[in-house]
Amino acid sequence: MHLLRASSPSHLFAAARLAENGPVRFRSGSSRSPARVQRILAATDRSETAERALTWAADMAERYEAELLVLQVLTSPADGGRAEAEAELSKRASALAGERGRALVTTADDPAEGIVEAARTERADVVVVGSVGMSGRREFLVGNVPNRVSHNAPCTVVIVDTSRRP
Repeated sequence: MHLLRASSPSHLFAAARLAENGPVRFRSGSSRSPARVQRILAATDRSETAERALTWAADMAERYEAELLVLQVLTSPADGGRAEAEAELSKRASALAGERGRALVTTADDPAEGIVEAARTERADVVVVGSVGMSGRREFLVGNVPNRVSHNAPCTVVIVDTSRRP
């Protein structure tokens, strides 16, 4: 299942057409006017499950000939090494989207805030995140990254079900 939060009807329909098996849940977003999907931001922590969301985002970017921004938010300057993250993400973005792929690495205390800020700064039309970490009472009470991104991003958000193996 995919959760779509759309900023405009055209973005909702674009994302919904790409939603794979299962129902789609929709939450309306801002009142931005309908526009072509030109820039897709895909957040990753470079895990196996995040790779599934990246692949989904790359498919969407290819279908819409959109730019693919692959983002990792580090929670501390030494978190995994910024230079290493930039190098790895640059290779991955290029492999996924060729010249349309670009890597972004940022630092923020809260990954959700970092993703939302990058979406604003980069003027993303769509943000794609994985669903892992969306279950459990603690996550419900405290809030999880995908949920907080979907409520605060200035654009359409697609939450890809990354809990199952393909």
